[in-house]
Amino acid sequence: MPKELRAQFAEYQAKLRLRGLKGSGFDALTARNYDEYLVKQYLEPSATKYLTALSDSDRATYLAKTTFITWSGGKATFTWDDFVTHVGARKKTTPTFDAFDLSAGENNVFGAGTTENRHFTAYSAKNDTTGLSSKRVAADIPEKLHLMKPMYHLAEKVNGRRSKHWWIRLGTNDSDTSHVISANLAAANGLGDEVNHLYYWDEGHGANTDPGDFITWIAKVTGYKGPKK
Repeated sequence: MPKELRAQFAEYQAKLRLRGLKGSGFDALTARNYDEYLVKQYLEPSATKYLTALSDSDRATYLAKTTFITWSGGKATFTWDDFVTHVGARKKTTPTFDAFDLSAGENNVFGAGTTENRHFTAYSAKNDTTGLSSKRVAADIPEKLHLMKPMYHLAEKVNGRRSKHWWIRLGTNDSDTSHVISANLAAANGLGDEVNHLYYWDEGHGANTDPGDFITWIAKVTGYKGPKK
């Protein structure tokens, strides 16, 4: 990732003023400690749950192939760097959504009138390769971004009418969506909302391995007791 984008992410993360979930042992979540937070709060517990559910023989086979994991006392431990190597390359390069050549689908989302595709970040507008006369984003873009970004309504300008119950899932091997996205959503809901958030070990983009638990959770938060007899 270019140094400029790294710096912008660090600035953005600090601006959100998010704290680690209760019991995590983490206070402010920053670009410096987020890797450790993800490992301790989500990834190691996810691997532990997955490995615990395996038979002894299947667990031994998996660990023999996945040597970066240390299995001791019924818990999985590993480093962030080894985990990243395990997952492999990201599916999308940076900048992920606002392509310099306006070729990303997201550029089309921000099209307006007869302009099919537009930049929506200052970084990509500045580095545009299509020959645009202006290197700035259009004046209407910031408000459109506010409408589309959940973090704006959860951390920047808190919406009191937001949902108070959140079910968030992501696969640990998801190479499309950054692991920070869902973790930030969960941390932002430290507003007092109920958050049920975890990562599916070794699952990819769009994984949904516990639909039954989701239905049970819906019944719990809504007070649904089943059909009347």
